[in-house]
Amino acid sequence: MQKRNIYKKITAIIFLLFGNWLLAIPWPVAPFDSIHPLGNNWGEYQNYGGDPYFHNGIDIITPNQHGMPVYAVAHGWVKAWLTIQAEYHWRLAIADSSLAYTDSCEGWLYAHIDSSRFHKNVGDEVNQGDLIGYLVTWPVTGFDHTHFARIKDAGSTWNGADWAFVQNPLTLLSPNTDTIPPTFQNARQSWRFAFARNNSSFYLDPESLYSDVDVIAKIYDKTGVTTGDPTWDKLSPYQIEYSVRGDYDSIPTTLSVRFSGVINQSCIRVVYKNDNTCRTRGDYDYRDYYFIVTNTDGDSILETTDSLACWHTADFPDGWYYVKVTAYDVAGNSTAESMSVFTFNGVGMADNKLRPLKPEIPKLILSPNPVSSYLNIQFILPQAENVSLKIFDNIGRMNKELINGQLAKGDYHFTYQPKHSGIYFVVAQIGNRNITEKVIVSK
Repeated sequence: MQKRNIYKKITAIIFLLFGNWLLAIPWPVAPFDSIHPLGNNWGEYQNYGGDPYFHNGIDIITPNQHGMPVYAVAHGWVKAWLTIQAEYHWRLAIADSSLAYTDSCEGWLYAHIDSSRFHKNVGDEVNQGDLIGYLVTWPVTGFDHTHFARIKDAGSTWNGADWAFVQNPLTLLSPNTDTIPPTFQNARQSWRFAFARNNSSFYLDPESLYSDVDVIAKIYDKTGVTTGDPTWDKLSPYQIEYSVRGDYDSIPTTLSVRFSGVINQSCIRVVYKNDNTCRTRGDYDYRDYYFIVTNTDGDSILETTDSLACWHTADFPDGWYYVKVTAYDVAGNSTAESMSVFTFNGVGMADNKLRPLKPEIPKLILSPNPVSSYLNIQFILPQAENVSLKIFDNIGRMNKELINGQLAKGDYHFTYQPKHSGIYFVVAQIGNRNITEKVIVSK
């Protein structure tokens, strides 16, 4: 009995150390032993004119190779052959278990199979390496691909209505010789990160953070094998972490998001920020991914309640802090960026010399600038004031008066839509102080 327990422990240790290697699968298109370009990643933001959603698979691109054969990555039985939308979306679901097994089990999804050429059918048994069909020619030139995913369902046959998408295939595909780490872009103006009041579009100056704050980072990843299109090469990273470090308090390294397991589509706005300042886009023409890295309870499960999380800056003494964000790809490559910020809640500090001078004139924050549609104008009043806010064109004509009256202490956000291109001026009178900011409008 003791010897048997030792063998069990050894087996468990081997699986923990080499589990993914033991379950490794080849690529479903030739060559099977080489990494292929990806046009979309697991968990990537997608929006083609409707509601945004998480991409629930990986798109393995076969650029300029129409009708590529697709092969089974593992032994199984075909439990579904169906389309969700006309001729471009035919798909095979090949389960790990036979049709005689009706309980829930996992399987592999191969989408965009040409229905007019050879393909496997429901009930067929397949082995690893078997030809199962050919890719349809995609209507977007150069984007021929198979949408490949790990799924789960129950029954002798599957109708696609309740498939669960349970695992990122990149965690199992071998080889994965990606050597390019994720890339950070400025999230706002010249700042690496953007800082907004929790669950709002009111953005804060990094040197005057207060109350509950969302930290937003703009990040993309690449596989190291190009699709031929620099936009399509931009993918979502696999994992993001963040931390806050200061002399008086800190937030330890905390998992923000990991695109490895089940995707909860209701959480798309929990993970990605999408407003006029941090506008996430994911389609054939644009790839801009703004991650709300503080929307997390620290585990890898995506839940709508994660949006309640944030950086409670009022719990920290006023002072300088470093916000650090690290992004990883599946191959383990990583990039870290950090930014110094100042919390300003009126909470006592150990060293008042670290406190920057409070500006006498409230700062106007204009975004975006240049602007093509709506201009957002934000400012903070530390006390009640008479406020006048007007828009003038470049020859001094007033185009709009946004406010003229008494405002209480607080945060304020106004929106203005210019009608014509040109140079405009936002003129604010706050008490007996004046502020003027230039705006470039490009229609």
